[in-house]
Amino acid sequence: MELRTAVAGLADPAFRAEAVEAIVAAGDDLIELLLWELLDPDPRVDRVGGIAVLRRFGPVAYRAVTEQLAIAETPDAVELCCQVLDIPVTPDATKYALEICSEDPEDRAGSAFVLGYRRRREYAPLLVPLLADPVQRVRAEAISAFGRLGRSAVPLLRRVRGSRMPERRYALAALNQIGWDTTEPRDLKVLARWMRSKIAAEVAEPFVPQDGWYAIRTADRAAVLEAFGLSDPVAVTWSMGTDTWREHDSRHSRTAYGEHADCARMYVSPVLDGWTLVFGTPVIERELDRHDYEMSRMLDLDADYTPDGREHQERRARCAALSERFGQAHWYGQNHESGCDDWWGWCLAAHGEILRYYYRDFDEHVDPIRVGSRHAAEAGVLFDSTKIEDREDFRQQDGLSDMATPLLVAGRTSVDPSRIGANTRTQGHGVLALTACGRRLGHRGVFGM
Repeated sequence: MELRTAVAGLADPAFRAEAVEAIVAAGDDLIELLLWELLDPDPRVDRVGGIAVLRRFGPVAYRAVTEQLAIAETPDAVELCCQVLDIPVTPDATKYALEICSEDPEDRAGSAFVLGYRRRREYAPLLVPLLADPVQRVRAEAISAFGRLGRSAVPLLRRVRGSRMPERRYALAALNQIGWDTTEPRDLKVLARWMRSKIAAEVAEPFVPQDGWYAIRTADRAAVLEAFGLSDPVAVTWSMGTDTWREHDSRHSRTAYGEHADCARMYVSPVLDGWTLVFGTPVIERELDRHDYEMSRMLDLDADYTPDGREHQERRARCAALSERFGQAHWYGQNHESGCDDWWGWCLAAHGEILRYYYRDFDEHVDPIRVGSRHAAEAGVLFDSTKIEDREDFRQQDGLSDMATPLLVAGRTSVDPSRIGANTRTQGHGVLALTACGRRLGHRGVFGM
């Protein structure tokens, strides 16, 4: 069917479907011409047929339609644009479109955040143009917003992914943010090949962890997974696996799990100088109910949440059990970026016995928790220095050789993650695996895409 004949055929319900397909086959260049014609006060194109064509173009038309919605001056124009996008005809639609088309990236990022945070699933098509935004932060907010919108957005993202739009690359990231099981098989194969090539070429680089990690004297990854109650391991690079436990401003995968970012998955590292490092907070099946209760208490802003010290008992018990199985098992942890919640500590166990446990919370005027006598790894360094209390920048203390820190103790007893490099003997590759908490959510999250 010729294009002129097809345009005329849009007015006839009997020929409309064939006409729509003919116009779409003519190419994306017709989108803006058709849209302008439909928005004319006296259009020469059948309105119902023209809307059908634009909806058939799908996400490819969303950017142009959103721009027109942002500047729409009449209720009729607003209604037409909303019908094409399949979103509610409301003042909010125009407001969001105006922010999304703003020249200020802060407006665009803020609109994406609000749509995701408020779970405005009905406005998901408005987020599509932001997936290819020239500003990385805006793209990241759009990806995170789709993650919060959840599985209702999967059909839309798959349409974007199946197109030739520049947004298609980041649609894959958005699908991964919702759940790795939403990715099409062909994309999974591509991702698997890409991951294998990255793993083969990567050399583990040093980083300073936040929160806690374990060091197990073993090369038996399967045994480590079993000991921590982990399942569904997925091979990832060192940088991807450790991403969640880096400084907060670089954590790409956190938003996929919200408040469970630290406990849904754990990263089991390659064997490093004979040690396997395990990052994250373990949650096994029998601990799940209490875990959920504790998370609810911490998130309840009106509650008076006071830690009861059970975490220290459980941590020592876990290290003792791990060391009984593997010979040596250590825990280290630190948080030094929020100011009011700074803490650090370590636990050293061998053959089922706790040799040393030390924990200090810098936000509380209480004595550190000490179990066992001072360890040889702590020799020649200061403890409980009042200089720490007077610090202006806690981060600067990390490099001091005369102060007992988790990284210093780790370097003397197992592996210091901040000193891993080309000279570290590395065997195999690391995996991300699900805890009992994470099995309810599945693998999800993006890594710097």
